[in-house]
Amino acid sequence: MNNVVDLLIFSGQSNMQGSTGEKCCLPPIAGCLEYKVLSDSLVPLVSPVGEDVGDGLLAASALGNGSLLPYFCRVYCSDGTRVVAVHAAKGNTRISEWHKDADRFKAFKEKVLAAVAKVGEENIRNVFVVWLQGESDAIAGLSEKEYLDELIKFKNVVKTLIRINKFALISPGYFACYAPWVDKPLAEKRASDERIISAYRRAPQIDDDFILLTDVCVKLSEQQRYLNPLEYGPHYNNAGMEIIGTAAAKAIKKYVLSSRK
Repeated sequence: MNNVVDLLIFSGQSNMQGSTGEKCCLPPIAGCLEYKVLSDSLVPLVSPVGEDVGDGLLAASALGNGSLLPYFCRVYCSDGTRVVAVHAAKGNTRISEWHKDADRFKAFKEKVLAAVAKVGEENIRNVFVVWLQGESDAIAGLSEKEYLDELIKFKNVVKTLIRINKFALISPGYFACYAPWVDKPLAEKRASDERIISAYRRAPQIDDDFILLTDVCVKLSEQQRYLNPLEYGPHYNNAGMEIIGTAAAKAIKKYVLSSRK
């Protein structure tokens, strides 16, 4: 049992990649290792997380700064659970860029499968994909149905790679309405954000593979004290990431405990 771990795959765009604008000084998380595909190694999870893979296909947390992973894993591992975390995210990406035939998905696939091989499938207990994305699709004006269709398509392809307990969602907050380069009325931009937010809330209602961990970003995205002041649009600082990561991890741990009954 000493080798048994839960595999957590963190994917999405900039707020999953990490764009906090400040260093995260949390010490390594006890019981948590991060998989690095470039070196095929398991290392203590400590900020900055991730790595730059390919020509911008996947990226480490921006400028060596913070992300939500340390905060999430700190809670997840607090009961002694051992974790291998896989960071596979890239900012400013639309969900269509994660499709099966896209180069970004191929990089995602390579990293996930390499992590499984490194750990050994027989040593993996639970597998969760933790997904935070959609800001770019709000800017593009996708409808709720269009985004849901794309999300389900991506989830189903991931399931062909690896068994998953749940495709776990962290809903994005408001983003398009704070994008000054988008030449649309504010009400229209806000409605674009709300369509994506609604898609996240609806996904678990129509597909049992999904679980919504938290929509706390909806509130945080409109509170300046939780935002990176150096970035356009709501990118969360470390204080914001701590709230997001903690809320999401508590929700997924609650699911894990309830599923054992």
